[in-house]
Amino acid sequence: MAWKAYVPVGMLFLVNMLNYMDRLTISGILPLLQDPSNVTQTTNKSCTGHCGGFGISDKKSGLLQSVFIVGYMIFSPIFGYLGDRYNRPLIMAVGIFFWSASTLGGSFAPNYLVLVVFRALVGIGEASYATIAPTLIADMFAQERRMKMLIIFYLAVPIGSALGYIVSGQVASLACNCWRWAFRVTPGLGLVFAVLSILLIKDPPRGESEHRLEHSTVAVTGVRAYLHDLKYIVRVRSYIWSTLGFSTVTFTIGALAQWVPTYVRWATAYEDKSYAYSVKWAGLAVGGITVVAGLLGSYLGGEIARLLGRRTKQANALVCGFSSLLAGPFIYFALTAAHVHSLVYPMWVAMFLGMLMLLFGWAPVSAMLLSIIIPTRRATAAAVQIFFSHLLGDALSPFLIGWLSDGIRDNLRHSSAVLPKLEDSSQAEIMAEERALRYSLYSSAIMSTVGAFCFVVSAFYLPDDMDAAQKHGVPAVAEAPCGESELSDEEYIDDLPTAVAT
Repeated sequence: MAWKAYVPVGMLFLVNMLNYMDRLTISGILPLLQDPSNVTQTTNKSCTGHCGGFGISDKKSGLLQSVFIVGYMIFSPIFGYLGDRYNRPLIMAVGIFFWSASTLGGSFAPNYLVLVVFRALVGIGEASYATIAPTLIADMFAQERRMKMLIIFYLAVPIGSALGYIVSGQVASLACNCWRWAFRVTPGLGLVFAVLSILLIKDPPRGESEHRLEHSTVAVTGVRAYLHDLKYIVRVRSYIWSTLGFSTVTFTIGALAQWVPTYVRWATAYEDKSYAYSVKWAGLAVGGITVVAGLLGSYLGGEIARLLGRRTKQANALVCGFSSLLAGPFIYFALTAAHVHSLVYPMWVAMFLGMLMLLFGWAPVSAMLLSIIIPTRRATAAAVQIFFSHLLGDALSPFLIGWLSDGIRDNLRHSSAVLPKLEDSSQAEIMAEERALRYSLYSSAIMSTVGAFCFVVSAFYLPDDMDAAQKHGVPAVAEAPCGESELSDEEYIDDLPTAVAT
């Protein structure tokens, strides 16, 4: 295959990296947003204007990430519908420009509520990309080569996430702890990538890589057609269970991504404030672990699933289930050991292994969806999976962890039996903050274990669903005038794979 065939994948990789860099920027500067006294006293021109935090609680801090995910998941089905029917690179380019502009707008937010609105708008823009990019790869490459390209594509997740932590903290530090400048790094790159996406990425016919072009690849349009698409999707049982399993993964990753940098600062100050990590170093540590664990996890998970797939059709689901099962204990130990200074290095090892296991399943989950859903409904299926995995996952977890932490901390402050009476009231406050976040974050380890069960159930149905999708092909449907489908209900139901429709 000519090298030009890989240029679009490289472009998709770069945009995905920017996607996660934008997404995790907020986590790297969260302590600065929470601190109302963070008002810069300097003559440095880069620090002019209001750079202080908003003095927000853990619950409100979690909401900043949750509203991003809410915007992301609500608009994913819309972009999924569009992605199955219209020019995909153009849709992506518009979305990239929109989320970049929203990120830049957030840097000028005069108060917390305006920042919340802009974070939701960023989520809407990113939804256009996440639902469409994997389907482009599916139509460009088939079988094992597709898995290799998905591995490359998802390597951008840890790299972008780590850059989000590291760059935001470093830029804010260079700008005299002004959090606003952290939001002004990516918008320029977004504009460049939007233009390059149109120039370098062509929209291949749907199903091209599977040699199904003898059928029409024009998807019918209209509300009724979309409802029939949904009817088809919800009958694929391995899809339902893998979506539930992936929801637990996004719950855990969302909780850790949002709160671990903040938790590490409290935990390292638990025994002695002099041990506390700064915002800069907490971001570097978490970012470094994320990028290494993510690179290894994304690659090894995809490769193991690809090699195991030669022996069993259940490979993708089994890799996801086994890795989720192992992630829980590692995360639990890391959270439990973090506040003990003598265990700080074992804590980082355990956190690394937990993140490694969580990211094992990123490429296999996507490959699973592409193998059990027919080409003309893949973007819709990806969008629905995004909607529910985020609704039950990282749209919920950052806010839930913050809400639980606030409640637990308030109870600890009034419980002399739990917290010792210390002459240094600030040290007692640190202990309360650490314990509250730790107890709340334990829920992420529990959810990871639940996810293992969901993936195992998915493995039970996976072979039959793969066979049904492979035999079905793309329906030979001509586009009706004015873009509306002329299919009757009976004709559209007949369009379902036999193993699913019965």
